[in-house]
Amino acid sequence: MAAETPIAAPAGKTIDEQLDALFAPWNRSDEPGLAIGVAKDGAVVYRRGFGMASLETAVANTPKTRMRIGSTSKHFTSLLALLLAEEGKLDLDQPIRTFIPELTGPGGDPTPRQLLQHRGGSRCYLDIGFIGHGMSVPPLGRALAVQVRQTGRNFEPGAAMIYNNGGYHLVSIAIERVGGAPFEAQLKQRLFDVVGMPDTASIPSDHDITAGVATMHIPGRDGRWRRGLFPSDEVRGEGAIVSTVDDMLRWMAHLRTRDRFGSDKTWAELTALPRYSDGSLGVYALGLMRDEYRGLPILHHAGGVMGGTAQMLAFPEHGLDVIILANGARGADVVRLAQQVADVVLADHVGPETPTVAAEESKSLLGDYWSPDSRMIYSLVDEGSVLKLSIAKSPGGVALVRRGDDGLLVCPAGGIGEIALRVRGEDLEVRFGPDTLVYRRLTDGSGDAAAFAAAAQGRYRSDDADTLATIDRAGEALTLTLSDGLGQVSAPLIVLSPTVGFSKPKGAMNVFRATLSLDLEGDRASGFQLSTSRTRNLVFRRL
Repeated sequence: MAAETPIAAPAGKTIDEQLDALFAPWNRSDEPGLAIGVAKDGAVVYRRGFGMASLETAVANTPKTRMRIGSTSKHFTSLLALLLAEEGKLDLDQPIRTFIPELTGPGGDPTPRQLLQHRGGSRCYLDIGFIGHGMSVPPLGRALAVQVRQTGRNFEPGAAMIYNNGGYHLVSIAIERVGGAPFEAQLKQRLFDVVGMPDTASIPSDHDITAGVATMHIPGRDGRWRRGLFPSDEVRGEGAIVSTVDDMLRWMAHLRTRDRFGSDKTWAELTALPRYSDGSLGVYALGLMRDEYRGLPILHHAGGVMGGTAQMLAFPEHGLDVIILANGARGADVVRLAQQVADVVLADHVGPETPTVAAEESKSLLGDYWSPDSRMIYSLVDEGSVLKLSIAKSPGGVALVRRGDDGLLVCPAGGIGEIALRVRGEDLEVRFGPDTLVYRRLTDGSGDAAAFAAAAQGRYRSDDADTLATIDRAGEALTLTLSDGLGQVSAPLIVLSPTVGFSKPKGAMNVFRATLSLDLEGDRASGFQLSTSRTRNLVFRRL
């Protein structure tokens, strides 16, 4: 790695001193931490490791520590697909079933390009798995089998956007089939080796021992830590890459020079933004988001795994590259930390931050909103005094911003697609994709638990998820239990209306949270439809 190059700093503290202070909370020997690399105009200006790579073996993090980069892997997959398209081996605008003929249902309709932009509308094997077996590890081949089995989907291809790891899994299979070599080998031979990334590899499973990889850490009980193991042995282009800060800085430099492979057309396509059916322009290109931060154009993508996070942030017009890899650093928001690095290094260039909406100003709007047409719940919540949007009662909201002076609130496009909201009296008008629907507030006292329980108790099955569901009552409490035979998920079921409820799981490792709406025949449910933030209207029929 090139020697660090000092750059000018504001009067007072140097850049190094300011960044050391920013990351000081993780400069300790008793907790996991992170590694950070910063380059300006191709020269490395800051690279440090903080905290421990392994609490078990007492090894510290360094810029050479290998960590999972999670979904930051996605643009590598996209670029590999584009290189095969250059050679005429992979047409990104043909249905994915052209390359995976097993996809005879609606999951075969989207094109690779739509899947890489999360616009395919298909359901994801990971999300279906979280519903049916939680954190259990399924057998190899299950990922494709789940997506082959689907008879429903989230939306028509191209109509909207919902982040979908399964789409990247399918494109990885297509790459392997047309490229004539294992997907992981193609990444190494065509990308990593060419750029000079000796410590980077695509590793499908956390259960495989890989030299030099930091332990991913998850907070456990009584102040102890647990290993973060992702519940799949077949993660591919959706997020399997292991890398280092040093390797990622080399890669980010090549994203600017683009001089070792790829035509001008390929590189242009990598960052070309989609236009949705309603005319709006997205920010998610092919595995990269093209956006602005404080008035400056940026390219970025974060990644999350069990016990680790990553953020890659580039300012193309100002020559700034920032990479942060964390292996469980307590309280570390790597997306925000990367922005704060930019605040320091580009202090003379950044403009004002985009203002969020104060929750205090919108206190009367807080609550749950329901549409019988979409069967979705959108909630306006107060998180840290900021007004945020929660989808399907997911615990983490997304900050809303105002657009114009006509009361429009926008959840900016990105991981879930742009959602626009307008207040209409006591109701919300919500636009997602081509549809604009009225969502009515579920008011206090509307949760008729007795009526819901009487209608809902029983056993159900979803063919698409290959999952059995049971709704039971123990005293006054309801429980939703689901199992696909590989594991089981059980959570309290909270009633919001006589036909609408949501699961509220306990425990940090339980990632499943869903809403469900009953299909009534008289006073008894014939079935229900289950939705999460990334899976819509999964049908369960009463047995």
